[in-house]
Amino acid sequence: MAVKAQRIYSEQWNPSEDEIKSLFPVDDLKSEIGRDPGIKVLRDDEIRLQYPGQYNISVQARAYNQQLVQLLQEYYTTYCNSPELAGLLGIQIPQIMWVDTLGFEEALISLHISKLNKQEIFINDIVLVKNEEFDLLSDGTMEKILNNLRLFAKEQGARYLSGYATNRSTLNLLKSKGFIEDKREGMGNDYLWRIATIRGEQLPFYEEL
Repeated sequence: MAVKAQRIYSEQWNPSEDEIKSLFPVDDLKSEIGRDPGIKVLRDDEIRLQYPGQYNISVQARAYNQQLVQLLQEYYTTYCNSPELAGLLGIQIPQIMWVDTLGFEEALISLHISKLNKQEIFINDIVLVKNEEFDLLSDGTMEKILNNLRLFAKEQGARYLSGYATNRSTLNLLKSKGFIEDKREGMGNDYLWRIATIRGEQLPFYEEL
């Protein structure tokens, strides 16, 4: 008999349109990319339906935080790239995604965040490059974006900013920007860190704001 979610774990936030629009320094991006990146904003179900695998990264993180091991074992492998996963796990967390409309196969500018819990904003994905060769934006522009994100997180009542780095090089880049390896026992990330180091991917990181 399939295991069922016994309750709903949900969070709320209420960022203003100005807070959402002010995250990216558009003039700096225009200067580095050579044209306006045309940042668009997606919310919640738009992300869940268009980018389910990416949406589910923070859903999985919250499930681990809540120690929903049985539910993860029952559903994650089959539904990790499905819009249905959050409902099966009983996780409802708000998400926002900023992404360029430049038309390249891969986005040059993309930031996807979730309110993981009452104290934490989770970075599902972050891409900050200026061309198809994936050359990074300048340190100054990256710092502006990350500082804007830190301010945004604080305005939503967060104490921490966290996420999973796709690989070691991404983790090292984030560490150079002030983040540290996330081995917090209370969040279950000590276990996740051990697994991630074996696989060399999805490496937890965080910063206290």
